Amino acid sequence: SSLMSLFGESAPDLKTEGRIKDIRQAMLDCCADLGESEDIARVWGRVLYAPDIQALWYLRSDVMTLLASRLGESIARTRVHAITGMFKGLLPSAQKSRPTRLCK
Repeated sequence: SSLMSLFGESAPDLKTEGRIKDIRQAMLDCCADLGESEDIARVWGRVLYAPDIQALWYLRSDVMTLLASRLGESIARTRVHAITGMFKGLLPSAQKSRPTRLCK
């Protein structure tokens, strides 16, 4: 009965919207201690205004690159791995990352 259903899309689930908000905040929080720079501002803005869960999923690589350049790859991988787990159940199975030996 909603306008979105006329276009074949279901209305967003409030629980899902809350989880997306939590993921967005976690991504911003993990970059909060990096100081200020043009690169940080660009990634921050993209995360802040990402339109959906898929956009946030793909922005993990930007966050990883930014964190690795400032803090080192090991710390970056740990932070991004924690965020990756938050996506469980929100993405189609084809879009999920495959486990690697590097992610422990």
